[in-house]
Amino acid sequence: MVTSNDLATLAIHRVIFHDVPRNPKRGVAQLTLAEAETEVDAERCGHLKTRLTRVLGSKGAYPVLFDANSSSPVPDRIRLFTKQSHETNHFVAMSQQFATHLFELQHGAISSGLLCVLDVETNGLPGIVLMKLEREEGARLEITSKFGKKAFAMSVLDNLVLTDGTRLFKTAMFVRSGEGDDDFRASACDSQLRISASDDMARFWLRFLGCTFTLDPRVATQRFYDSALGFINDEVTDSMDKNDLYEHLHSQMKADRRTFSPKEFIEEYVPEDYHEAFREHLKRTGAPVANFTKDISDIRGRLRRLSYRTAQGAIVQVPAESAEIVDVQPDQIIVKDTLSSVDHK
Repeated sequence: MVTSNDLATLAIHRVIFHDVPRNPKRGVAQLTLAEAETEVDAERCGHLKTRLTRVLGSKGAYPVLFDANSSSPVPDRIRLFTKQSHETNHFVAMSQQFATHLFELQHGAISSGLLCVLDVETNGLPGIVLMKLEREEGARLEITSKFGKKAFAMSVLDNLVLTDGTRLFKTAMFVRSGEGDDDFRASACDSQLRISASDDMARFWLRFLGCTFTLDPRVATQRFYDSALGFINDEVTDSMDKNDLYEHLHSQMKADRRTFSPKEFIEEYVPEDYHEAFREHLKRTGAPVANFTKDISDIRGRLRRLSYRTAQGAIVQVPAESAEIVDVQPDQIIVKDTLSSVDHK
């Protein structure tokens, strides 16, 4: 993972933008590729470094590594550029290939945006930063000419990156740490979605980058919790088993033990008839089956429960982060939600 020292010593050498529209019909939209980098003065480099440090140093940044099974051109081009060549024309060509690849993926519900590629250095080590910046359709982008080559003006940086109201939506940083193909420290984040979520849109940024998660504790914990919850909801048919397993999952997630053992959880809490199906479900959904270090930072709000007890002994439990669905009145409790199941104890 990119370290705080990497961010503290970050130096920005080159910046380039490409306009990458949404490509729903494959061939109708037009990609606008810059042919030269954007000139950025020292003051703006300083502001940009501050923004990147804030984003990549936040809890929303996750460690990633290159995925050996990916067909994305991003990993190989980053490997080559950081190892052999730092020339401007190679930087521009690399960034254009990234933008073309993004354009090919950017269909369906994926929105338009600008791809910004940065040639950086930290602690004397070469690196690459990629950012996808969303913008309103039809927004004007000033293009200038640099030595007869098309380039986006510095105003793009001012208007889309350095304004107080702008978030760096999708960001990734790769720092070469050795001579090997996979000798990189890398982090990625997406401020619009939980990057560890399993849906296709959440994984779009990783698919573009040609990366996968390293299973740091937050990722492992959330993956196991989401996978187990999905299994309980979709595969466990007996209402009492469903309720008990749900309670055990939340209890063990909140327990003080730092190391979590999926094997022990299955043996102790999952009904024997479900053992094999549960293991296969974990594997199929990419959840850990080996011991992992537990960190509930990303699911803490989903684990906290509020209990409402009535005068006649009824109990209504809701996640603390969804407390608004319960309306407590003097003579009744109203739950503003749809019924999904009835559990009998």
